[in-house]
Amino acid sequence: MSKKITPILILLFLIFSCSTSKRSVTKINPEQRLKDSLAFELCQIYGSDQGVRNMKLLKTTRIMKLLPNIDTISFNKIVDFIKKNGYPTEKLLGKDNFSFECVAGAATAVLLHNPHRLINEKEYLDLLLSEVEKGKLSRKKLALILDKYYWVRRDKSGHRRLLYGTQFGKPCFKYRTESDSVRAVIGLKPLSDLEFRKCEN
Repeated sequence: MSKKITPILILLFLIFSCSTSKRSVTKINPEQRLKDSLAFELCQIYGSDQGVRNMKLLKTTRIMKLLPNIDTISFNKIVDFIKKNGYPTEKLLGKDNFSFECVAGAATAVLLHNPHRLINEKEYLDLLLSEVEKGKLSRKKLALILDKYYWVRRDKSGHRRLLYGTQFGKPCFKYRTESDSVRAVIGLKPLSDLEFRKCEN
């Protein structure tokens, strides 16, 4: 049997994985039906986002050219989901549904692939900040998403231009003023001296 996995198969696997929760009871109440529907929607988005990132597929020129368009579509779908339902949480989707990676990780995965939309388009950052204020999204997770934008950028000395002090790495001390500023925007305190690293100019 071929070991080749296509994006479609990956997508179907993720979707059907999310729909195999404990559903032996014939009657499902409307609230649970809504949660299942939202979970299914997130799994579809996650499948599209992750399926095209199969390492073999990424080596093809055609997929690389299509990737930005696919990321844009996934981003727009996640934004629509958040506007209608709020940022995905266990309370919104139910404990069983939220235990699936494709449900719990969909929004974060898509946003990590589109951090430039939050940096360059204020309306989307404001949308996520409103979710932070509602307690549906942590400030640390938002900082991680935003820091991805700077992680892929380097200064003239070759250092990554990190600013938020997330798991992507410590920012250079020379960027302290900028770091303090962007952290303040999302309600985080300035980093301590130990949370920076010395970098050559």
